[in-house]
Amino acid sequence: MTGIGLVTPAGIGIQENWRRVLSGVSAAATDPELLGERVDISCRVPGFDATAELGRRHAWKLDRFTQLAIVSARQAVADAGLDSTSWDGARVGVVIGNSLGGAATLEKQLRTYFEGTPDDVSALMIPMGMVNMVAGYVAMDQHIQGPSLVTATACASGASAIGTAREWLLSGLCDVVLAGGTESAISPGTLNGLSRMGALSSRTDDPAAASRPFAHDRDGFVAGEGAGILVLERCADATARGARRYADIAGFSATSDAHHATAPHPQGAGLARALRNALEDAGVLPDEVEHVNAHGTSTP
Repeated sequence: MTGIGLVTPAGIGIQENWRRVLSGVSAAATDPELLGERVDISCRVPGFDATAELGRRHAWKLDRFTQLAIVSARQAVADAGLDSTSWDGARVGVVIGNSLGGAATLEKQLRTYFEGTPDDVSALMIPMGMVNMVAGYVAMDQHIQGPSLVTATACASGASAIGTAREWLLSGLCDVVLAGGTESAISPGTLNGLSRMGALSSRTDDPAAASRPFAHDRDGFVAGEGAGILVLERCADATARGARRYADIAGFSATSDAHHATAPHPQGAGLARALRNALEDAGVLPDEVEHVNAHGTSTP
């Protein structure tokens, strides 16, 4: 891993994100655009100006989840010390995890359709809403001519993207892969749907304390948005060009519970199998693991 790009509620760029994480200050807050809804709190990216970042000519035709990804990808490539205008684009790939695509755009355009006429609907509604378009737009922005793909595995979408990128590198399909995830689906319709299924916290009076993943009285998460993109290369290639290596991806595994639409297996069978397989793939013993990053969703 030689480059990192972050556009999140904690800030824009690596340094802003790291400072906010160290501060321990929550990004959850009352959302003016959700006032009057069942849940009116969220975690939005502060101060993100798509027009300033991308130019009006490009920004207006992209859904926010794509805008966030493009800016994050640009950061990652620059951080890796690479230049997308001069690399061999045919040897570069992009794989990005995303779950809901342009849900906010689709909701807005459907409202326009039902409240107006068919001619009021934007001709860009479909390309703005399609999940796969984010990888395509990043590829165009970064002159990537290798494989482009979007992984849609709900909360695991970004992790699935990184695992896929690793396989592309190990197989020799690519020399460089941009991999990560993006999501921006904070809209009344989406949040009402999540709330109805019991996924969102109802503690709207105290946004900063609403998400409490390890508490016995947890009642859901706070919807957020953001993008994180990594530049991945083979270790030998990164070393040969003198690149800084943040970390190495030693192993990966993916499994399925085949148990329930939203609930994990009660005994964690699939999770345990994935852990064992990943450790075996990495050649690492359990007692050698120094950190476990939990998927703490706060859902009951």
